[in-house]
Amino acid sequence: MRRSTTCLGLMLLCPLAGGQVDLPPDIIVREDDLYDNLIDENDGRRFLRFGTGTANVGTGPLYLRGGEVSGTTREVWQRIFRDDGSWYERLAGYFIYHPEHDHVHIENWTVYRVREVVGEDGVGAVLAEGPKTSFCIIDFGVYDDTLPGFDPNPQFVSCGGDVQGLSVGWIDIYDINTPGQLVEITGIPDGVYWLEVEADPEDQLLELDETNNIARIMVTIGDVPFAPDAYEENDSFDEVDARQEGKPNSPNLGPVGPATLITGLTVDASNDDDYYRFYMPATGDDASRVRIDFDHFEGDLDLDIYDAQRNLVGQSNGTIDHEQVFLRNFDPGWYYARVYGFDRARSPDYSLQIGVSANQPPTIETLTPPAGDTLLQHGEDTYEVTWNWSDPEANEAWVTIFVNTQPVLDGNEVLIASSMNTPAALGSHMLNTAIIEPGTWWVYCQITDGGSFAGDWSEGTITLEEHACPADLTGSGDPSDPGYGIPDGSVDADDFFFYLDLFASGDPGADLTGSGDPSDPFYGIPDGSIDTDDFFFYLDLFVQGCP
Repeated sequence: MRRSTTCLGLMLLCPLAGGQVDLPPDIIVREDDLYDNLIDENDGRRFLRFGTGTANVGTGPLYLRGGEVSGTTREVWQRIFRDDGSWYERLAGYFIYHPEHDHVHIENWTVYRVREVVGEDGVGAVLAEGPKTSFCIIDFGVYDDTLPGFDPNPQFVSCGGDVQGLSVGWIDIYDINTPGQLVEITGIPDGVYWLEVEADPEDQLLELDETNNIARIMVTIGDVPFAPDAYEENDSFDEVDARQEGKPNSPNLGPVGPATLITGLTVDASNDDDYYRFYMPATGDDASRVRIDFDHFEGDLDLDIYDAQRNLVGQSNGTIDHEQVFLRNFDPGWYYARVYGFDRARSPDYSLQIGVSANQPPTIETLTPPAGDTLLQHGEDTYEVTWNWSDPEANEAWVTIFVNTQPVLDGNEVLIASSMNTPAALGSHMLNTAIIEPGTWWVYCQITDGGSFAGDWSEGTITLEEHACPADLTGSGDPSDPGYGIPDGSVDADDFFFYLDLFASGDPGADLTGSGDPSDPFYGIPDGSIDTDDFFFYLDLFVQGCP
């Protein structure tokens, strides 16, 4: 049952006896992160992988504090602040240890579903659903800095302590490479479906609005003629402007230079116009152009170019297998490309090419990590990578972060996907250490203004230490002992029988995995049930001992 948001039901945002007003959080799922998705085939099984972002748009922070420990679970108390500075707490679930992510999560934070599309855009039956996913909730990035109560300094930055949460106007992001960001879709026929993500599906939290926890987008599974492509929805200027610049599958392309090629695009319906927004950092030269290629006999397409004020500044509407508009002598700035069918034609496949002028590159200085080594706990700590930058032509610019075990670009560098094309003006990006292997890493900030690239290695390193041994669950086998349920740095029979008790009693802390096969995408990811896969998963950890 949904909680009432009336004064009678919860006194939510209503004066209390002393005149105080509650300032609860409001958790939403950012639709934009779902567009970073792909189909993954694994031993005859098919999975839909995607990113997820949950943001707080409420009047107060989401503040979660750990309470009493029972086995390997721990109570979670939600603290609700009031406008006079006071607060109260309520039980809101449990923390569990997530073996794949190597840190403590709150249970059942999100659930992922694939649903039927009914008619043009109706929402039908659930065809596949992943296990309820646990999150370590932190201030990962800024979502909306205009909200009342926004603090530019993140308040929740670690998974290792007693407190997790999400400040007003901040977002927690689990990118597509994070374990557990998937739904198995084996057996679902090729077609167009809804990908749906719901935050707090069990209504564990008290929120300002309980009706806005779901986001969904259409996704295409398999090879479907005239299906919406990965860059939809991009049917208007406003839809494109609302998307993040330069992110995967975003039609708000941002930096495209010196050249960008996008394939597999479709004009999927007779009323489908595809808009793309891009940045040109220098006056157009002979190589500057926008071009589309397609099969004229499958559907004739035309191309328009608009400036930042949405004025038509270029057009191509011939009768051959491509259209192109040259941008020679066009001023620097933002432009839109519009692709549409002549006489409302459809096209099952076209490509888009954009080339812009080369120019003087921007400069960047990676400020953190500073000289020396910064020690962090793998999977528990976040780290703020910061930079200074400038551009000789006063262009906008974007930064993408890489890490490597040596300060060289040798093909072994690791892309931090969540950082891709971060606006340089932000000056920083929060690094989630759970997505990098333990070890010592140098940090490289690459910058582009959409025409040229430059980069800079950090002066120092970060070292990610292994989390406490995952098989180490207790320091005593005696429930009356103060060391019962507290890891002691060694793995012995007490740990094994402690887990055995959890398993036999069905304690949620015994749920360690969704599969017993190490090659399975659900290996090491709790799935909401306790079975022999969990037992043998722990047995493997126990046999390995502590690294």
